[in-house]
Amino acid sequence: MTQQRIIYWFRNDLRLQDNEALRSAVESAKEIVPVYVFDPRQFEKTRFGFRRTGALRAQFLIDSVNDLRNNLQKKGGNLLIRIGDPEKIVSQLAEDYNADYVYTSKEIAPQETSVESQLSKNLKLINIDIKLFWMDTLVLAVDLPFSISKLPADYAGFVSQIKDNLKVIEPFTEIGRVTLPDEYDPGSIPSMSDLGIQDDEILDSIDRSKISPGGETAALKVFDDFIADYILKGKNLETSDLITDLRLSDWLSIGCISARYIYHHIKNADADPLKTEAITNNLLIRDYFHWTLLRYGPRLFKPSGIKHDFSRQWSNDNDLYEKWINGQTADEQVNTIMKKLIAEGYLTLSEREKATDYLVSNCGVNWTWGAMYFESHLMDYEVSVNWGRWNNIAGVGVE
Repeated sequence: MTQQRIIYWFRNDLRLQDNEALRSAVESAKEIVPVYVFDPRQFEKTRFGFRRTGALRAQFLIDSVNDLRNNLQKKGGNLLIRIGDPEKIVSQLAEDYNADYVYTSKEIAPQETSVESQLSKNLKLINIDIKLFWMDTLVLAVDLPFSISKLPADYAGFVSQIKDNLKVIEPFTEIGRVTLPDEYDPGSIPSMSDLGIQDDEILDSIDRSKISPGGETAALKVFDDFIADYILKGKNLETSDLITDLRLSDWLSIGCISARYIYHHIKNADADPLKTEAITNNLLIRDYFHWTLLRYGPRLFKPSGIKHDFSRQWSNDNDLYEKWINGQTADEQVNTIMKKLIAEGYLTLSEREKATDYLVSNCGVNWTWGAMYFESHLMDYEVSVNWGRWNNIAGVGVE
């Protein structure tokens, strides 16, 4: 049955290509109200003085939302933008617009699921339902050959069970025309200061020539270049993680491009089977981190980690931590890496591992502090991937 109106709440799915939830909303309702809410809690300062989302990540997000608005306008639509608590704003919009449903993507991190839960409760009070779509992984949970509660204890075990029966659904095609309600106040794209980030936080050390442009438009262009250079022309890069080291992960992290889109387009490009296998492996490692977060939840964020290992005592040495952050350690290679992180918002996988191992093994500092710092500064930050990698190098995660 066709609905009159659906609120579509964008989260980490800032794209029109391969967006099942958005396509379903457009096909299910006469009118949709696309909305994105900047949540101030994501930009709050940690107890160490840096923000959960630093200036580079914040600007990348702003640019991506702006690009999404532009792309929706080309479809006859627009993007309503607000700043505040999504669980309150989206439910109020649903009431104001007399919506039949709220459609959105499903998240798995504890804070995001808490927001979902509270939104669902708020909507029930006004007799409106929410429909959640799982869109963030290469393989859907229902297509795994095991339940999440029986997730293999390591990546090798995961791959051995899934590789011969890999089911990746085709990407959903881009939506057609979007019909908005007559009364529609889109609001303005926020500035950094609107999110509480002051000018003095945008450091002089930032290398703007190395900063990725946000948005689906840039993501698809970078991916097309990736196909041309590394798949069709056979250019090589000595790395075990092309997705990270060629920065496709920047756009993948907030859903400007999907894992399924990457997988199927590389497969359809008649790529070298070894390269196809390597990139599929990169995407499956990302999947495994996602399923690990879904399986273990809050354990991922505690010093004892997924393993609940209390035998290792971590130091809360602020002085050592500050030296690591500021690139003032006894290891010049680590110092160079940490300064690059501030300047570019990016590190190769090997650089991340080097900096992480130094804080963990040489300094013995509480690894969760390092994970928090990477969260603030890495452009491609994803909860499960970042915290999963830190768990592993700290020796308290899965392998």
